[in-house]
Amino acid sequence: MRALRAGYVSFGTQFYKPENLKAISTRAEKQLTDAGIELVRTDPVFGEGTEVDRAIAELKAGEWDFLIANIINWIEVRAVTRVLLEFRREPVVLYSFGGFSEGDTLISPAAGAGSTAIRYPLERWGFKFKYLFNGPDSPMDVSGIIHFGRAAYTAKQLRKSRIGMIGFNDMGLYTTDFSVIKLRDVIGPEVESMDMLQLLRRMEALDAKKVQKEIAAITKNWEYPLGKPKEEVVERVVRMYLATVQICEEKDFSAFSYKCVDGVDLELDIVHAVPSSLVASAGYPYVDENDIGNLVAELMLKLLSGQEPMFLEHYEHDPEWILLGEDGYAPNAFIDGNPQIKDVSTVLLGGIAHCSRIKLGRMTLACLAESDRGYRMHVVTGEGRTPPQWVEMGVPLPSWPSVKFFPDVPVRQILDHVQSQHFAAVYGDHVEALVDLCNLLDIEPVLDVRQAGD
Repeated sequence: MRALRAGYVSFGTQFYKPENLKAISTRAEKQLTDAGIELVRTDPVFGEGTEVDRAIAELKAGEWDFLIANIINWIEVRAVTRVLLEFRREPVVLYSFGGFSEGDTLISPAAGAGSTAIRYPLERWGFKFKYLFNGPDSPMDVSGIIHFGRAAYTAKQLRKSRIGMIGFNDMGLYTTDFSVIKLRDVIGPEVESMDMLQLLRRMEALDAKKVQKEIAAITKNWEYPLGKPKEEVVERVVRMYLATVQICEEKDFSAFSYKCVDGVDLELDIVHAVPSSLVASAGYPYVDENDIGNLVAELMLKLLSGQEPMFLEHYEHDPEWILLGEDGYAPNAFIDGNPQIKDVSTVLLGGIAHCSRIKLGRMTLACLAESDRGYRMHVVTGEGRTPPQWVEMGVPLPSWPSVKFFPDVPVRQILDHVQSQHFAAVYGDHVEALVDLCNLLDIEPVLDVRQAGD
């Protein structure tokens, strides 16, 4: 994951000893750099005039993801606002730096007064900011700063991202509906739909020797619980994967989706599950059925967490758990052990699919959808545990890649908020950064997550 880059400026007043305030600011900078944040810094601003001009110029001289405005004592309000208003379109951490003790006496430079004096004006001016603090004699809330910084970085990367898909509106699903204009305006990504004929022509034009070399590399650790598939089936899968990655590279796509059921599966005589798994493993988040909302959610989770995401689908609901899985899709980052590939030719077009085991553990799930007012993100946390032996009706064992997901809130509560058959998923807890991102992008968060202290 790329190191975060932050603009950094501290604020105080000349009515306190400047050398003491510089020492306080230096301590703060060290905590930030020790945490891996790269700073484009400027010296503390204690007064007006040339200090303000100097700070603005030095902050503009470098590139950064977000700005840390560290209030270290009472402030010169006009100086603070002159600096910050130069960056009112940038994400800002408004930080209140706690006091310190000398012997049995608490020394307060009054950062609490300075930060509260500026918080509400920033809100009224429309700043996208997060207000953080630390208690006296306590370390900075570096974790909170990093979560916000990842969100700020992600928001900026989304503005540069391009998403590709084959076809549009698979199976006429209403849960995958989206507005290209709204998505570009509010969140940022461009979307381009490719034709199946373009994919097919690229598949057919691939060099045979290159394809065979890729087949050998990809299948070297595959295991086949139902017997080895036909060579021509595997070749067609690898050709589809290579052609898709070629498109992504040439078009600078960050993520991809197939029109699968009514598209490539039906018209190209191939099951999409393994090619899509390989595309995701190559670093391009993938989702079925032209589900652009959840593909964007996957891209968000990738940028926030530094992990490769996947998508999961609802299969069964119990009062305590949800069976989440996918019909033959499993990116490498999620597979526990060697890939398990089964022949599904008796039910699915003579193709192959994953029956690999999925890694277990804490998971963050996210679903992004349009709402009547803009966008809404449903966020769920919980534990992925060993699934039961199960099959989708008509499909032979072994089971699809899946987890028995035990959420941190009642299943009934989740189903009252559910927006789609799909969730984007990563391992670990990334709720705080997701909420920060929602706030930056004016997305309504709906949280079914573990509460502090649980």
